[in-house]
Amino acid sequence: MLINEILKEFYSEGFIEAVQDLLAMAMAKDIKKISTEKFRNALARQGYDVTIDQIIQAVDQSDYASSVNDTEIIPANQLSGDVDTDSEPSVDVGKMAGNQALSDIKSEL
Repeated sequence: MLINEILKEFYSEGFIEAVQDLLAMAMAKDIKKISTEKFRNALARQGYDVTIDQIIQAVDQSDYASSVNDTEIIPANQLSGDVDTDSEPSVDVGKMAGNQALSDIKSEL
């Protein structure tokens, strides 16, 4: 039996549905990120003794997460962990215009 066949059989036995259910509950509770290890423990309590790599693959297939790695899972209703949410520094256009006007006046004198 090929590894691919084993994985398909494993995933067809409800594992993906269990992953989706856990992620849906996290989204309903507005959880921003989930420890992959805690997620693995929650799956183990449901009878799925899986590796982190299997979890990453299942979460990717579920489409219920915006990002996943070996340390954390970001649910789909949250921004991915690699998105920069820092706002750009604001520019005071009025101050810039005033400074330019003062500079123009001084240069004419």
